[in-house]
Amino acid sequence: MNIYHPIQELQATGIVTAGVSLRHGGVSRSPYASLNLAEHVADDPNAVAANREIFFQKTGLTDLRYCRQVHGTDVINVVDQALPTSTLPPEADALVTAQRDVALAIFTADCVPIFIVDVTTPAIGIAHAGWRGTLARIAVNTLARMETLFGTVAANCQIHLGPSIQKCCYTVSEELITQFTDHFGSIVASGTNLSLQSSNVNQLVEVGVSPAVISVSPFCTACRTDLFYSHRAEDGQTGRMLSFIELNSKS
Repeated sequence: MNIYHPIQELQATGIVTAGVSLRHGGVSRSPYASLNLAEHVADDPNAVAANREIFFQKTGLTDLRYCRQVHGTDVINVVDQALPTSTLPPEADALVTAQRDVALAIFTADCVPIFIVDVTTPAIGIAHAGWRGTLARIAVNTLARMETLFGTVAANCQIHLGPSIQKCCYTVSEELITQFTDHFGSIVASGTNLSLQSSNVNQLVEVGVSPAVISVSPFCTACRTDLFYSHRAEDGQTGRMLSFIELNSKS
């Protein structure tokens, strides 16, 4: 049984391993059934630990770094501070590194996981973009941090937006629609339905990323609760997927 969805568009570069966990293949019980990988929901901690062991065995990942997501704009370079694989990690909503064999990870259940690969340096980043992070341009902040740290150039990056709630299912207030269309253009909304995907793509293109190298997952998490967790579709009580990206060892 496959327990994660590989990001083929990025793995085709030959320099990264990237994917998003699926919701099946673990031991958690409803409403977290079954491969919930997040400790911050009300799942049994023993089940989460068992799920992580299953995930590590299936993926071969050994060094996983993540942050405590707060819907903000802070970006952490994993060499700046040791990020634990348990206990209480620092607050942030994006991680970057130029280190090899270190997996960067975020947790989602509707928000957009944004994977960034600087194919030239090389370096990688991953960001968590809900509506707050999208409006605050977390994707652009992550690219800017990579530019400062690693000399990353936006035009040299390949980017993927992973499974997340899409316009078909994401209804928001008229006030929020106005904020988004003012920032990102009318194309991001239809009535009170909002596209976080288009909003993030638009801001990335504005800073020099070619639309040709931005791929967007076709999966809507709210439509496909058979595969993914959805905070909205499951009334806020559900597990979390883990999105990860790792810069491979030199061959």
